[in-house]
Amino acid sequence: MATFAIMVRVIRQITGDKRTVGLILVVPLLMLTLIWLLLGKTGYVPTLAASDLPAKLAAALEDGDGVRLTETDAAAARAGVEDGTYDASLRLEDGKLRLLFAASDPGKDALVMKALQTAMRDLVPTGIPGLLSAPEAEYLYAGSSDSSFDSLGYVLLGVLAFFFVFILAGIAFVRERTGATLERLLASPVRRIQVVLGYTAGFGVFATVQCTLMVVFAVAVLGMHIAGSLALTVLVMVLIGLTATAIGAFASIFAENEFQIMQFIPVVVVPQFFFTGLISLDTIPLGLGVLSRVMPVYYACDALRLVLVQGAGFRTILPQLGMLVGFIVLFSAANVLALKKHRRL
Repeated sequence: MATFAIMVRVIRQITGDKRTVGLILVVPLLMLTLIWLLLGKTGYVPTLAASDLPAKLAAALEDGDGVRLTETDAAAARAGVEDGTYDASLRLEDGKLRLLFAASDPGKDALVMKALQTAMRDLVPTGIPGLLSAPEAEYLYAGSSDSSFDSLGYVLLGVLAFFFVFILAGIAFVRERTGATLERLLASPVRRIQVVLGYTAGFGVFATVQCTLMVVFAVAVLGMHIAGSLALTVLVMVLIGLTATAIGAFASIFAENEFQIMQFIPVVVVPQFFFTGLISLDTIPLGLGVLSRVMPVYYACDALRLVLVQGAGFRTILPQLGMLVGFIVLFSAANVLALKKHRRL
């Protein structure tokens, strides 16, 4: 009877918390649905530039529906891959087929390879030179010797920085409120915007230290390849850290304790992970890639990709930096308005 009574009490306690019930029953289904949509059949057709191909292979590629083929010279094909006009280029050199990609993108790479294999399937018996072996893949910004850690390092840095700072800020703000520290502060002659800026700057110092340490450790100790500026990498990481601080503070408004901050992870953090470039946004079905435009981690990872992989400069990533600053301002303003429930100034 004692065991049964404890069981009933636990059930009543959990069912009385709507957030916990939603986390148990609804959120897993939403996450599975999102993954199913992201990893489902894509309607994306990659663009392929061809140069010096045998006529039969070019015709087979054009007749198939796996790629959109454009025949051009080798220099124009390489330039098109570099500026994003083409997803890849294909050429026959020294009797061997060679594929050129800008950088490793498993989704697009697989689509191009599938279309090429389909076109080659019926041509192998013809004895066309270069069609008896698999094509060699080359990369403009990431060589075949680079590890998966190098090619996906920008995703890991962006996601981990956002995740840890979000948790730090969210829990810290909840403690400030539940410990009545915030109420006592608001009882003094201080404006809401000063409170928000002070907290954001204070936690932002630790976010800056954490993000800087992550970058330095990844490069100096783990040997992550960095094609661009280390200072720009640190700048992007600091901005995503400050963004996570503002969002964590905003999430704390809806949490009564530290555990409830953890419940926001599947809703706030996990969905953003799928829109960082880990899955090519162009290949996501139903146009869901557009959702990345409202997710700050997307802009951070995109900027990190440009700097780490392509060696881009400040002007190139300025739009991404501007969006991160915009998110910081937006959620800081939301936090100022949220303090009205504690005190009207």
